[in-house]
Amino acid sequence: MFAEAAKTFLEFLKLAPRYVIALGVMAAVILFASEDFLKFIGVFEFAQDNRSMLGLTLVVTVSLFAVSLFADGISLIKGSWQTRGFYLRVTERLNCLTEDEKQILRFYIAKQTRANVLRYDDGVVQGLVSDGIIYQSASLGNMLEGFAHNISDFAWDYLNVHPHLLQGTTNTYRTDKRESYW
Repeated sequence: MFAEAAKTFLEFLKLAPRYVIALGVMAAVILFASEDFLKFIGVFEFAQDNRSMLGLTLVVTVSLFAVSLFADGISLIKGSWQTRGFYLRVTERLNCLTEDEKQILRFYIAKQTRANVLRYDDGVVQGLVSDGIIYQSASLGNMLEGFAHNISDFAWDYLNVHPHLLQGTTNTYRTDKRESYW
């Protein structure tokens, strides 16, 4: 008996907050509505007989809703801190690029395009991918020519504002796409 009640309570906790709110609103209406209204909708006797259960339901649903709001707030704050940390890491990374990395990123800025074809097995490319500066945008490609890689929005904006970061020992840019003979 107790195991069944505990299981039912745990299933209730899994409900979405909107259902919990609806249950709480129904309990509040039945608890605090006037006698005439309760008689009109036909729940006056139910409200009188189950007042303690309705009160308990109201307290539990308000508590669960408050916890849900708190958890959502914490999640929002945590997400904004993680986003801020990501932007700081990418900014620091863009300020200390190697010449090979600059050549790859110069292609995007010089051609004013967000797409480049780069080899998947290149360590420089994978380093930029793991840092969140570029990402593989298509799974179609081949090992000789490469796969499509796009520059992230933040890196694109940052490099367009700070093009001096791409100045280096050479002025070449890199793409692994082969010229077609056809």
